[in-house]
Amino acid sequence: MKIKSATFIAAVYALAVMICVAGCDADTEVDQTVEEILSAQPTIASFSPASADIQSRVIIKGTYLNFANKAYIGDTECKITQRINGETLEIEVAPEAKSGILRITTSAEKEASSSEQLSVTYPQPAVTSEFPEGGMVNENIVVEGTNLQTITRVTFGGAEAIIQFKEAQALVVSIPNNEGEGQEVKMYYNTSSGETSAVLNNDFKITIPTPVINNWPQLMSRDNEVFITGEDLNLVTSVNIGGEEAVINTSSPTALSFNVPEGVQTGYRDIEVNYGTDKQVVREAVPYINGQYENYIEFDSDPESVFVIDLSKDPLAVQQLNGNVEQPPFPGESYYNLQMNTGTGSTIARMRLHNETANDTWQNILDSGNFGDNPVLHFWINTEGTSPILKLYIGGTSNANRRELSGDNTNTDGTWKLFAVRLKDFIPDLTSVGSAFEFRLNTGSGATTFPVIVNLDWIIVTDQVLTEFGAEDVTDLFKPAG
Repeated sequence: MKIKSATFIAAVYALAVMICVAGCDADTEVDQTVEEILSAQPTIASFSPASADIQSRVIIKGTYLNFANKAYIGDTECKITQRINGETLEIEVAPEAKSGILRITTSAEKEASSSEQLSVTYPQPAVTSEFPEGGMVNENIVVEGTNLQTITRVTFGGAEAIIQFKEAQALVVSIPNNEGEGQEVKMYYNTSSGETSAVLNNDFKITIPTPVINNWPQLMSRDNEVFITGEDLNLVTSVNIGGEEAVINTSSPTALSFNVPEGVQTGYRDIEVNYGTDKQVVREAVPYINGQYENYIEFDSDPESVFVIDLSKDPLAVQQLNGNVEQPPFPGESYYNLQMNTGTGSTIARMRLHNETANDTWQNILDSGNFGDNPVLHFWINTEGTSPILKLYIGGTSNANRRELSGDNTNTDGTWKLFAVRLKDFIPDLTSVGSAFEFRLNTGSGATTFPVIVNLDWIIVTDQVLTEFGAEDVTDLFKPAG
C-alpha cells in the first residue's frame, strides 16, 4: 500500500506516543519529539534485483526507509515510487542512471548507502512498424516495437514532439509545429555511454492545417482582452491588428487570447491571424475602441424585459427581440423592438438602466476624471421612418433631470444610426448620476399613424464621440421636457 510521507510520519508519531503511554505512568511526559523520530539513522541492508533496466523498479530493504525523501543510483537522482513501510522502499531507475551504489537521504540530512553496486542495463529500443512519410501538425503517430519505454524523446527536424503514450511495445507521438519537407525524425534513448539516437525517417513532410476560427470578436476595446475560439489555434504564430503585432496572452488548440496593441486607433481594423511560414486567416473591419468603454445594455445578453410596458397607457404595445429590420452594424445578433399603437404623451415603455444593467460602473459615469471628464452615451436606434419621443432621466426623475428628443430628430429614415449624447453638463450642474438613469419612450399625444416603432441596441458610454463608426452627436437636439 502506498502511504503519503506526511500521513505516515504522523502515524508513526502517534504510535510512538501510544507505546510510551502504555509503558509509563499516566503522569509521565512524552519526551521524544517528531524531530527526534525523523532523525533516526536509516540503513540499506539489500536491494533486488541486482541488475535492473533503466525505468524499471528496484526494491530496497533496510531500516527507517520510510523517512527517505530522495534516492540516488550513484549521483543520479531517481524517483521514489513507493514507501511501502519502514523496512521497504521502491524506486524507479532513472533513464540517465549508470551503475553505482544505492543511496538515500532524509529531511534530517541522514544518509544511507548500499554496500554493493546496482548494475544498470540499457535495453535498446527497436521499431517494427513502418513510419509514415508525412503528416499534419498535431496528428498522432503510433510506433510499434520493443523496449520503446526507454525512448526519452522524439524530434522532427530538430523540433521536439510530445510523447502522448509510452510502453514497451507502443509509443504515441504528436507531430510538432515545424512545417517543412525533408525533415529527419529521430528517437533518443540512453546507453552506458550516454544519450544516443536512431533515425525513424529522413524525409518527413510536415503540413500545417489551416486554423479554423468559429468565433471572431464582434468588437474590440482598449482595456479588454480579445478571445478567439476554434480549432488548431495553437498553430498560430502571431496576430496583427490594424497592421500592428499583438502580444498573444494564451494559446491552446481551441482558444487564443490577446490584447490590441497600444498604437491601434479607434475604427474598423483587420485581424490577421498568421500561421506556418507565410499563411494568414483574416477577419476584416472589426470595430475597435481605443479609449475607456463601458457596455451597459446589449440585447444579445439582455432580454427585452429590461423595458417595462405600461399597458394602461397603450394596451396594444408590443415589445420583442428583433423585428423587421436587419441587425445594426455591430455588435451581436439581437436588438430591442418596440411597437407602440396609442397616441399618448405618457410613458409607454420605461427602462431603469440603473436597475437593469449588470455593470455597476453606471454610478460613476459623471465622477470627476472618469471618461476623461467627457462621458459620451451611445446607442444604436432605428425608428423605421416614425417619430417616437425619447426621454432621458439622469440623477433623478423630476423635470429638472429630464431631457427629450422628438419629432424629426428621432426619425432615422429607416436606417440604423449611432446616436451620441455628451453627458457632461447635459443636465446643468449635475455631477453625479445618483440613483437614476432611465430611458422612456412614448408616441406623443398628437400621433395618428401607427405603429410607432423603436429599435434599440448597444447602450454604452465612452470617452469620445465615436465618429469613426458614423456616430451622430445629438446632444444639442435634446430639449428640457416641459
